[in-house]
Amino acid sequence: MSTTSNINGKELYNAIVSGICKVISRHEYLNKINVFPVPDGDTGTNLLFTLKPVLNIQDSISNDVSKALTQISDVAIDSARGNSGTIMAQYFIGMAEKSLNVIEINNKNIYELLDGAYNAAKESMEEPKEGTIITVMRDIAIESKNHIDSNDIENTFKAIYEVSIKSLNNTPEQMQILKDAGVVDAGAQGFVDLIEGLYHYIKTGENINPESIETHETGSADINIENYDDSNYQFCTECIVEGDSISRRDMKETLTSMGDSFILAGTKSKVKVHIHTDHPNKVFELCSNYGTVKNQKADDMHQQVSSSHDSKSEIAIVTDSGCDIQYDTHNNNIHMVPVRYSFGSKEYIDKVSHTSDEFYMELMNNPVHPKTSQPPTGDFIRKYENLSTHYKSIISIHIPAKLSGTLQSAKNATKNIDTKITHIDSLCASVGLGLIIKQASEWAKESNDHKLIVQKINSLIKNTKILQVVNDISYSIKGGRVPKFAGPIAKILKIHPILTNDKEGSLKAESVLFGKKDLHIKFAKYILKTLDKNTHYNISISHSFAENEGHEIIDIIENNFDNINSIDLVEMGSALGIHSGPKSFGAGIQKIIDE
Repeated sequence: MSTTSNINGKELYNAIVSGICKVISRHEYLNKINVFPVPDGDTGTNLLFTLKPVLNIQDSISNDVSKALTQISDVAIDSARGNSGTIMAQYFIGMAEKSLNVIEINNKNIYELLDGAYNAAKESMEEPKEGTIITVMRDIAIESKNHIDSNDIENTFKAIYEVSIKSLNNTPEQMQILKDAGVVDAGAQGFVDLIEGLYHYIKTGENINPESIETHETGSADINIENYDDSNYQFCTECIVEGDSISRRDMKETLTSMGDSFILAGTKSKVKVHIHTDHPNKVFELCSNYGTVKNQKADDMHQQVSSSHDSKSEIAIVTDSGCDIQYDTHNNNIHMVPVRYSFGSKEYIDKVSHTSDEFYMELMNNPVHPKTSQPPTGDFIRKYENLSTHYKSIISIHIPAKLSGTLQSAKNATKNIDTKITHIDSLCASVGLGLIIKQASEWAKESNDHKLIVQKINSLIKNTKILQVVNDISYSIKGGRVPKFAGPIAKILKIHPILTNDKEGSLKAESVLFGKKDLHIKFAKYILKTLDKNTHYNISISHSFAENEGHEIIDIIENNFDNINSIDLVEMGSALGIHSGPKSFGAGIQKIIDE
């Protein structure tokens, strides 16, 4: 540091970067001590995703403290994730708002900045809790006030750091759930780590070295969550809303009743929403009344809790929502990354933003045909980062590369992740992929032999296929999968194509059914014709807005074929539903091969 009395914008940025490096190096430990508000093991990952993008603005950072803090807060609010990440982003926003015309930080203005940051963070929360990150933020602001008459800024940050540790260590006395678990609050710990790295730079002028930090990690088995009650809500839901003169007060009143752990951070032009709710789609819909909704996310907290503390497997099975499957997210080791689709400029998260019925109603009534897009690489990074804390390896199985860029997006996410990850092209989709995923999950429960499970999955893929009958070919034409001239021909001849996957994962026409009446019965009979009476099968039937007919298909198959190990009915997701349209059906057919 060039001076012990003043800190300019670049020096402050470098100090914050040092703090971020400390947090990043500790993110796995923070995941493992995460028990409040939900023990879903993602506090460290959320802080990593919130803060890491700040490292990328080094070349453009201003020497002016006010401008530097605005740059930092702009990046943080865009990348904010989870409770602690959103609170941290709002902390920087509050500091930036209080730093107007501040060129350098000194002991005369540091209290005003830290107090403004604390109040902004507190006001963003619906129900601030003592014994969390907000408590430490308040305590260091109060401590900074004691140093207004001093000229030694380094000594002030030393005192702030010492108070932060004391405040952190007191969090178990303020929250019984922390005391029962034998941990401090994870968000507060992350904030103290940030302060430690920041103080290290102010004292030495050097960025803290993450590799030299002794983390003293606590294994998740050492943490007692017996007294934890399941969250009242299932989804950790987030989005960004951009608009002109957004009223955060109005938004707060509108969204408060939708759930708990509600945080509303941001400015008049950009707002970050974080809430635990059972209805992410309703939250996104309400947010759209205030501006353009972006970066939608909805994580299943019940599954994250199960993965963090109850999983009996060392191998995580990951797929995408192009997989149509019936499973219990509380008990199965299946982790899904959703694809996205959009009607015009309005974006949705597959199987989250819409219920299945809502999606098909929109598909039928909206004049704009939707488009699908693969999950962004960041979604996979976040998923892999979180799982790597709780599993020793990951097997990631996806819809064919011939049909989507999802597999490549997943591969691109592994660059900086140390955990072993194997990516597999399922060469199948929808319920076919669902059958593969279901069996892979069972194998992962029974064995920790990663290589053996991969071999078995690759063998299983060769014995799994899908059949898809299209009710109305006009949806395939709108989606660009079928040329326009085929529409009139199909309509005149009353043709319904049956598609299947080839050896490379492409969809091809296998046959056709004629006539509009009783399409599901004709499809059931076609399925029966493809089955070998000397072979046993797992079968999964999918339907698009036609549940009763789907059950009839199952009844026909069960009444006319004996060698069925399992058969179920699932809703067809958007990946195929966009091109098949409502009242279409699919079948995943998997041969059981004795090993």
